[in-house]
Amino acid sequence: MQRDLRPQPIKTASTPETGYFSAWVFALCLIVGMALGIGFTRVYGPWQRGNAEPWQLRPEERDHYMMAIALEYSHSGDTAKALDKLIALRPGGDPLAQLAEAACALGSRGYLGSESGIRALRSAVALYTAQGRAGCAEQLLPPLATEAAAEVQLAQPPETQRSTPLPTKRPLQEALPATPTPRYRPALPAPRNFEVLSVRSFCDLTRPALIEVFVVDYLGRGIPGQRIRARWGDREDIFVSGLKAERGDAYADFQMEENIDYSIDMAGADDALGTRLSTDTCYTENRRSLKSYRVTFVER
Repeated sequence: MQRDLRPQPIKTASTPETGYFSAWVFALCLIVGMALGIGFTRVYGPWQRGNAEPWQLRPEERDHYMMAIALEYSHSGDTAKALDKLIALRPGGDPLAQLAEAACALGSRGYLGSESGIRALRSAVALYTAQGRAGCAEQLLPPLATEAAAEVQLAQPPETQRSTPLPTKRPLQEALPATPTPRYRPALPAPRNFEVLSVRSFCDLTRPALIEVFVVDYLGRGIPGQRIRARWGDREDIFVSGLKAERGDAYADFQMEENIDYSIDMAGADDALGTRLSTDTCYTENRRSLKSYRVTFVER
């Protein structure tokens, strides 16, 4: 047997041995594994956010939160506590006015379709009207069931009276009259006075024969829930500001008919022009239309 006489490499302690798994491969696998774990957690186990402050809620969640505050107030009657929670929302203005706006918005978006939603709106109205505020939710709410039942009973024809035989013996105990249950009625807000700020006519092909009314306070902020009356001949109609949320709290409109004169007024305000608003012919872009009007009422 012949021996291999070729020189062999000398192994020292400082010479690393070549292995199957290197440090770079290990680091790369660790990074990929962490990325896959974080991605899996995000998709199948998202983090739940907790301990959020009320002012951090989204706008639609703030409206529902204010209704919860109003419901709590209806049970406890603690006005100071309810105001503190409304202020914690950081409304940037009058918190009760914000509550009235939220009640108006939710009332026009489906809260009136359930008994719990109606109860929440009544609680909100009771809270802000007791502090002298007003909104359009009062006009949106249906009448109380007790009042509707009383009206139905009054509308029914009286039954034919039948003679009742007199008892032969005195009853041992006379029936006491039922004591009526007192009902809570929220305090009505103080009446407001308005005056005409401006009346202007305009011609628009997309909005012919339209009366646009804007109701604002002395700072120019819209006031929802204000009733405006349109009169023509021996007829009249009532429309309310703030019911078209996309046009703002101050906005209300009334559609006129051709060849009819109208007048507009409000409670506590004089007639808009002192004369009639007529649907005359106007022209814009060489096309015929009917004249429209823009009336602004300001709170005095």
